[in-house]
Amino acid sequence: MHNAVYGWRYRLIAAEALNRKSARRAIDGFLIHHAGGYACVQPWSEFGHGSVDELWQAIALEQQTPLIEQALHCARIDGKARNEGVSLWQDISVPDSHATFTSLTTSWQNARDAGFTIAKIKASAEHSADLAAWANGDDQLRLRLDFNEMPSREETQKWLDQCPTWLRQKIDFLEDPFPYEADSWKEFADTNNITLALDRGLAEQSQESSLISVWKPAWAPLPSVETSHLLVTSAMDHVIGQAWAAYQAGLHRVKEICGLRTEHLFEMNEFSERMGMWSPTWPRINGAGLGFDDLLEKLPWTRIR
Repeated sequence: MHNAVYGWRYRLIAAEALNRKSARRAIDGFLIHHAGGYACVQPWSEFGHGSVDELWQAIALEQQTPLIEQALHCARIDGKARNEGVSLWQDISVPDSHATFTSLTTSWQNARDAGFTIAKIKASAEHSADLAAWANGDDQLRLRLDFNEMPSREETQKWLDQCPTWLRQKIDFLEDPFPYEADSWKEFADTNNITLALDRGLAEQSQESSLISVWKPAWAPLPSVETSHLLVTSAMDHVIGQAWAAYQAGLHRVKEICGLRTEHLFEMNEFSERMGMWSPTWPRINGAGLGFDDLLEKLPWTRIR
């Protein structure tokens, strides 16, 4: 029984496509219940993960993948806290979040009214004029632009050259502007006097790099990078996955504004309703461990192994 794992499958429905590599809006994953705790497994086939069925079967066969390893780790930490009757939130301070936008069809106004000052946008190297129109009118707005490695270096350079000066001055960083290679990224950053952020290639990151490291705790252990350059984000997953990312950001005393509040990208459910109003601040979550006790306990769990 100590090794038992139970699962509950869910589907999140997004208002629009969530990244440049996929147009799908139905996002499937599952929560697990193991060692007295809970965790989230949400694969993204666009980024090389197995399917929900494959990962479910891998757990049944006691096979390991990075997503499974991280979920089991989360469940054990959550379970230990629940068994001791303590909250994982009691001694940590969770950093604020930027507002995540998956396209420019949604206005910045609602996020600004909710208190956000930074927008992270799933960007394209083809639409600098659209971005300029979207960002115009708010002197305080800062931009984090995620290209998901889709353009070439030449395409990103052309896009940057076309940006008006006032728009370039709003940019906090470019994330995954083209496929990572240490020397070419350093040359690009130095030549353009711009900060770059690395998500997809953290394992290959040069140790002396001054890049911003974007860490998704659902996908991998803490990378060996300077925590002063660390930014934590959810995997655009279930609220339990968001909570794990938020806990890790607080545990490691991350000071950078992170990307933890992504529940607004999906249709509301019982878990996201508990998060309260969308804002930069991580909400107070009641209960033991990561919280959400009553909602988790009433789910119809299925034995995986």
